[in-house]
Amino acid sequence: MMFNRIFTTVKPFMVDTFVLQQSPLKCSSIFNILGIQLRTYNPKVNIEWVPPPQVSCLDPSKSGDRGTLPKLDLSRPQTRFTRKRTPAEFADREDLSPEIKKINSLEYAPLKNQIQAIKQDVLRTVQRHAFDCASLESAIACLTIKIRNQQRHTSAWKRDKFTLVTCKENIERRNSLLKHLRAYDYKRFEWLLEKLDLVYHPHPTTMEPVTRKGSIMKLTTIYCDRMRNKRLDDYRKELEKEKLKFAEEKAQLEKWIEEEEQQLGLRK
Repeated sequence: MMFNRIFTTVKPFMVDTFVLQQSPLKCSSIFNILGIQLRTYNPKVNIEWVPPPQVSCLDPSKSGDRGTLPKLDLSRPQTRFTRKRTPAEFADREDLSPEIKKINSLEYAPLKNQIQAIKQDVLRTVQRHAFDCASLESAIACLTIKIRNQQRHTSAWKRDKFTLVTCKENIERRNSLLKHLRAYDYKRFEWLLEKLDLVYHPHPTTMEPVTRKGSIMKLTTIYCDRMRNKRLDDYRKELEKEKLKFAEEKAQLEKWIEEEEQQLGLRK
C-alpha cells in the first residue's frame, strides 16, 4: 500500500524516470531476450548474401579428380594369369576350354581384382620403366585409382566412416606427393596431371573464415563501385551529347566577336 501511495503522489513524468532507473534490464537487452533484431539493412539497397554451400573434401570438384574410373573389358583374363604372358597368349591357349577362360576372366572376378587390373593399366602409362612401382608418378597414379574407387563407394554408402576417413587420408597423401613432384620436376608434374586428368589445389597459406559481416562488406564495396561507375558513365554520355550544343554556341560566339571587331576596326 505504501508503494502505491508513493507513486500516486509523484508526477507521471517522474514515475517513468523512476521506473526506468529502477529497471535492471535495458531496452536492448529485453529485445535480445525476445529475439528481436533492432539493426537491419536498408531495404532500398539490393544486397543479398547467401551462405556458400558446404562442399565435402571428398567431392571430386574439391579433390581435383575430373575423371572417373576407366571402363574395363570384362572379357580379359585376370591379372594373376597375365603376369608372365600377354592376355592374347592366354586367350590363344588350346589346352583351356572356353568355359574355363570365361570363369577366369574379370567378369567373374571380385571387385578388388577388377580395380587391380585398372591400376595396372594406368600404371603402365605413367611408369618410367617396366619395373617402376615406387616413383612419385607411380605412387600418385595408384593413389588416384584408389581414391576414385573410394569416391564411387562413398557416394552410394555415405555411412561407411572407415572408407570416408581412408579416402580423405589418401587425398591428403596424394596432394603431398604432387607438391613434392611440382617442386622437383614441373614439366613432369604438368604431364602427369594431364595424363591422370587431375587438378592440383595447393593448400592455402592463410585461412579466412567466411562470415556474414565480412561478405556483406565486400558486397557493399562491389555495389558502391558499380553504382559509382554507372553514374560516371551516365554523366560522360550526357557530356558527349552536350558537345554538339557547345560547338554551335562556340561558333556563334566566334562569329559575333568577329563582326564586332570588324565594326570597331580592330581587324584589317
